Amino acid sequence: MRQPFRGLKALALGATALTALGAHAALAQEAAPLPADNSTIEEVVVTALKRSTTIQTTPISISAVTEKSLQALGASGIQDYFRTVPNLQVEGNSPTNRRLTLRGVRSAGEATVGLYYDETPLTGPAGTTADASSTSADVNLFDVERVEVLRGPQGTLYGSGSMGGTLRVILNKPDSTQYSGAVEAQGTAQKDGGTGYSVKGMVNVPLIEDKLAARLVLYQAEQGGYVDDVLLNRKDINDQHSTGGRLMLGFTPTDKLTINASGLFQKTTLDGQNSWYPALGAKDYSTNARTIAPTDDNLRVYNVTAKWNLGFATLTGTSSYYKWTLLRNSDYSPTLSANRANATSCRNYIAGGAPAAGTTNPACTPAQMTQYTAYADSRTPGALYQPMGLTSWNHELRANGSLFEDKIDWTAGVYYEDRSDYIESQVAKADATTGVINPSDLTAWRHVGTDTKQTAFFGEVTYKPIEKLSLTVGARRFDYDKTVSGQVRISNFITQSYVGPAAQVDASASGWVSKFNVSYQVTSDIMVYGLAAKGFRPGGANNVPGLQSALLAYAPDSLWNYEAGVKSQWFDHRLTLNAAAYQIDWNNMQISATSANGAFSYLTNAGKARIKGLELEAVARPIPGLTLNATAAFVDAKLTQDQANSTILITGSTGLRGDEFPNVADFSGSAAIEYSWPLTDSLNGLLRADYAYVGESASQFRPTYVYYEKQGDYGYANLRGGVEGADWGAYLFLNNVANEVGLMSVTSALNNRRQAVSINPRTVGFSVRKRF
Repeated sequence: MRQPFRGLKALALGATALTALGAHAALAQEAAPLPADNSTIEEVVVTALKRSTTIQTTPISISAVTEKSLQALGASGIQDYFRTVPNLQVEGNSPTNRRLTLRGVRSAGEATVGLYYDETPLTGPAGTTADASSTSADVNLFDVERVEVLRGPQGTLYGSGSMGGTLRVILNKPDSTQYSGAVEAQGTAQKDGGTGYSVKGMVNVPLIEDKLAARLVLYQAEQGGYVDDVLLNRKDINDQHSTGGRLMLGFTPTDKLTINASGLFQKTTLDGQNSWYPALGAKDYSTNARTIAPTDDNLRVYNVTAKWNLGFATLTGTSSYYKWTLLRNSDYSPTLSANRANATSCRNYIAGGAPAAGTTNPACTPAQMTQYTAYADSRTPGALYQPMGLTSWNHELRANGSLFEDKIDWTAGVYYEDRSDYIESQVAKADATTGVINPSDLTAWRHVGTDTKQTAFFGEVTYKPIEKLSLTVGARRFDYDKTVSGQVRISNFITQSYVGPAAQVDASASGWVSKFNVSYQVTSDIMVYGLAAKGFRPGGANNVPGLQSALLAYAPDSLWNYEAGVKSQWFDHRLTLNAAAYQIDWNNMQISATSANGAFSYLTNAGKARIKGLELEAVARPIPGLTLNATAAFVDAKLTQDQANSTILITGSTGLRGDEFPNVADFSGSAAIEYSWPLTDSLNGLLRADYAYVGESASQFRPTYVYYEKQGDYGYANLRGGVEGADWGAYLFLNNVANEVGLMSVTSALNNRRQAVSINPRTVGFSVRKRF
């Protein structure tokens, strides 16, 4: 039974630029005084509705993590802040394995959470299993204005992929009024692991005063590993290296027109796998994988956005192009070894390929089985070596404005997406002594490509019949076409995929999503709201060797979210309390199934589900300098219909009515206390403590399934302290104070080997920052 609660070569250039371009500002500007004490909670302006509103007047469940909060957390990526956001969950901890979930809306297939960097929606590659949601970009958060997390379906304004919610990272923009810059450095050391560091820099340069400015950000980071391969005698195999930056130009030719252009790049490499095997027992974070499986992530994003104030409306046009290449590796030796004596694999290996339709190849003799087994053994150790990539064009044109003395607010727009991705799924031989993969020595090779085109028209209208009451209706018309092509280029006799002609499957659909919202401003500090919103994901097609024709295409799935919430501030804005309760009904779910031989995964539709939940957020400033934060999320996610259909029969792994969702904790929460006080007239002291708890969840639907595992049910604390001036700060921190071995995910498969991905062990470090 689940437990409810227990409790930084390119940077040198950046430094030169900072010095040359910012020296004038550094000399000319006097140090600003420390901000005055303020006991009230600041208003946070967001653009979640594609117009500016404050958190407290936005009638949806939304959280915003500001730049100040990110700095207080020491956050450089999503793993550093997501626990502070109710109902936001991140699975996986590597560049090519990171799944975002909101409100328990979790399933394989297209993303269930829309991920935006400014105006660019980033979607991962579909891979061989059409599971684009398994890969999410994580761009360094240095010089980020804020992160907005919108919970619940956002389909009318943000389209497909936002059926569980939307996460928006808003970058700081160029400022043509003044020179400015920032630098930051950090060093870390992990218990029983390696050391790390990061260096980051930003410079903002007005090129034409009040008209044109440039903003440059550069960073490099090294994160020490902590997983040891005891078989290969390699320590700290999961070192991580990251470099990146962005250049932004801001042009304001008139006071009514603003044009921002940006280019962003980031390259991240993980030297080896993050997963480890708890059963080895020698010590935590140990693996006996026979290969070292590095991963690589190379992202380029380009965007131009123009905003034109027409008087009666604001017209926004945005165009983005991104190219994302990745290399995903994993140890495939267990799968190869498990099929070394497979009778079907043997007979087809001896025959040189698959039999003709309706026939079988002759059974293997003992001598032939010996021959096949020797071949299978000669291909181990082996790795699943998967170069993949994606390119996408995304365009949106929208307008928003007000009518009749602000009684009506409206937004309308059109969206177009043209996305292509590919994967070369290969099985490569590895060196038995070093575990190093040789990508030129292939056991198998399968190519899969996916092309997606989507067009949408959308709009929202808010009508205020009386001063305090707002009625909103929104709709989106979508039309998409998806083509999946593939071909086996080198037969994998061991797992039974064979060379054949190229195949292609098309899938398309169109439809509507809608939203209805009612909000009432009870007082200037209290608002209540209710809404119903529909979310959807496109369907698609599978390209899996030997898959029966009835399973080639899978349909869209959709859900309805019904929600009521309250937003309130008390005691002269010293206390903020927000809450939302919701119910989600999910139909025709896209689910992951496994081929008859267990070697391939594919998507199909089966089953229904109901998710009920409650989200709570509180911020308090009882006295000057003291800030208290707390969040809580309760989720009850269960199937209301068996995950079976006419082609998917009930087996030991099938989710049945009443089964709880895997990888969704029924409770999660966080708390933080921060105190800042004056040390001198120009210095403040800072102390902060954070605690996060994740409830128990399971790896599978069926508790009786042989591969069913428990995970979660852990809490961890972080401490941070330092000294701050008006434009600088120096800090010491200790993360995971008690060195909790928090198991984020646990899976088991062949030979019942339990494989875990966990939070980082205890980490001690320092950081310094300076603004000028």
